[in-house]
Amino acid sequence: MVTLKERNLLPHEQLNLACLQEAKELNRYRGLSLSFLPYDPPISRLMNTIGLECEYRLHSLQAVASRMRLDVFTNVSQLKETPFFNKNSKHFFVVDENMGRELLVNAEEAAEATHIFFNCLLETNVTPELHQLLTNFVTQKNSEYRVLQECREQWKVGFSELSFAS
Repeated sequence: MVTLKERNLLPHEQLNLACLQEAKELNRYRGLSLSFLPYDPPISRLMNTIGLECEYRLHSLQAVASRMRLDVFTNVSQLKETPFFNKNSKHFFVVDENMGRELLVNAEEAAEATHIFFNCLLETNVTPELHQLLTNFVTQKNSEYRVLQECREQWKVGFSELSFAS
């Protein structure tokens, strides 16, 4: 089996993978924002803010693809509009602390995996036009992971009383 680190991807392949991953992340954060809304509005706003960062990254990817005259995955707009629903849960909205904690643990794990994914894209990148963009994404995804890690650690220990600027 060939892994991502063992081959160099063409620029359009890297852009497509990055777009698909960011659209998936945006969808997940929108779902988390909605899930936390009735139980913990500050966490909901945090998830919404992280989702907005995903939107900005998607726009950056599309702008770079346009400058490079490459076609990127055309259904990104459809993916952004597809609602996130956890089909394994009885409830969509957070109904208790255990469910909230589980969602935060899952969000932290997904953020770590996404950081690793973008780091792999950066390590295998051979296209100078993508280097700075991917470097920025790796830094941003690491920060996202750290914020979610701290959020999970502090949740219901006073963290949810903090207000986040929307």
